[in-house]
Amino acid sequence: MEVKKMKHKQLIDELLELNEYERLGQSWFLKNGKNMDYSHIMPSYATYNNEFLQSKDFFSEGKELEIEKTLRYVDIPEHSHEFLEFVYVLKGNCTQYVSHHIYTHDEGDFIVIPPGVSHTIQVPENSLCFTMKIQKDSFVSLHVPNTALFVLPLLFPCKDDPLVLNSILTIYSQQENAQAYHEEIITHLFSALITYLMQTYYDTMYPLNMENISNYKTLQIVNFIFENYRNITLRGLAAEFHYNESYLSSLIHKGTGKTFSQNLREFRMVRAEELLRTTPKIKLADVCEKIGYNDTVKFIRDFKLQYGVTPAKYKQRFQIK
Repeated sequence: MEVKKMKHKQLIDELLELNEYERLGQSWFLKNGKNMDYSHIMPSYATYNNEFLQSKDFFSEGKELEIEKTLRYVDIPEHSHEFLEFVYVLKGNCTQYVSHHIYTHDEGDFIVIPPGVSHTIQVPENSLCFTMKIQKDSFVSLHVPNTALFVLPLLFPCKDDPLVLNSILTIYSQQENAQAYHEEIITHLFSALITYLMQTYYDTMYPLNMENISNYKTLQIVNFIFENYRNITLRGLAAEFHYNESYLSSLIHKGTGKTFSQNLREFRMVRAEELLRTTPKIKLADVCEKIGYNDTVKFIRDFKLQYGVTPAKYKQRFQIK
């Protein structure tokens, strides 16, 4: 344990030093009195201002999950993206702009930025933050608890939690050292980290923009759908939250980018995939019963729409040979 602490302390000390881009930004700041725009580092980024960024432009080839130190003295234009992004404040603080609202995050804060949410971040010189990004489909496939909660920007106030700190530093070290099986370790460790956050901080996490009651309500509504996907209906959901069905449909679509039916179908398919993967001998009729489908033909069609293959072919991947 002491050896691990020493290695992590050395890594933190190294990361607190300015890298080549930060030194360039510092020189720019001393000369111009403001942070350097990111386009000076990556000229093509100038075209992304207020744009929806695609994964293919921001992931290394073949990578599903990546982590990096968040640059200081460099301003990244406001943007949104199709992948999920996570920010962890290891030391000091940072200023986060999320959907045109300003937040100051302190040491230990773990922030979730889902797809489609406009944001940017500024980190002072004496602070250290990490940014992790993961492909949307890869995140869904992790099967972390209450995946539905991640449709809105969230904050987990982890403070000085050593497990979170050590997990982040280990993920970074594994990526940088790139030894055998490092990708598998990174994926499993990240999945365990998110699951741990849900276990430990579920009662204290909160969505950003809480003053926007529609965002907070959306979080509650989507979580209710996720927990009751087997037999929930739009009418029942409207009664639960005391809304008329038309207004509720609009609220869900505005908050998640998907209709009630699309959210419900996605939650059911995620559960169906888990059943087929973990119990490959299960009958389709039993899968339908467990996820709330009355029509096997409709289930097969929806599953193929989500995963590209029929349930029967999907099961074959996990049959013991």
